[in-house]
Amino acid sequence: MATTPARARRGSPLDPARIAPLLPLGIALLSLTYLVPAAWIVIAPHGFFDQVGPFGAYNGHYLGDAAAFQGGIGLALAAALQWPALRPGALAAALGFTALHALNHWIDVGNAHPGSHAGLADALSLTLAAILTVGLLRASLWEARA
Repeated sequence: MATTPARARRGSPLDPARIAPLLPLGIALLSLTYLVPAAWIVIAPHGFFDQVGPFGAYNGHYLGDAAAFQGGIGLALAAALQWPALRPGALAAALGFTALHALNHWIDVGNAHPGSHAGLADALSLTLAAILTVGLLRASLWEARA
C-alpha cells in the first residue's frame, strides 16, 4: 500500500506537528533577526553600511527605509508572540520579505564593496532564513487548524 505524501512527512524533522512546540522560540529568534539590524541602522547607519550593506553609494534615506521595513516585520513577529492568531500572517510577510531579500542578494552577490563582509555569505544566510521561515509558517498554519 502506497503512503500519501502527508503520511510520508509525519515524524520527519519538518513535520509541522513537531515544529509547533518550537514556534514561540523560532518566532522570537526570527523577530530579533529583523529588530537588531533595524536598531543598528538607526543607531549607527554608517557602521551598518560599512559592515553589512556596502552596495553602491551610501544613502541615509534608503537605509532608514530598510530599518523601517526590517523593524516593521520584527514588530509584527513580536506581536505574534502575544497573539497567536497573528502568527501565519506575520510569518507569511516575513517569508515574502526574506525570500525577496535573498533573491536581491543573489542578484548582487558580486557587487559588494571589496573587503566587506557582504556577498555570498549574505545570500546564503538569507536563503537559509527563508527556508526556516517556511517551516515556521507551515507549523503556524498547522497550529491554527488544530
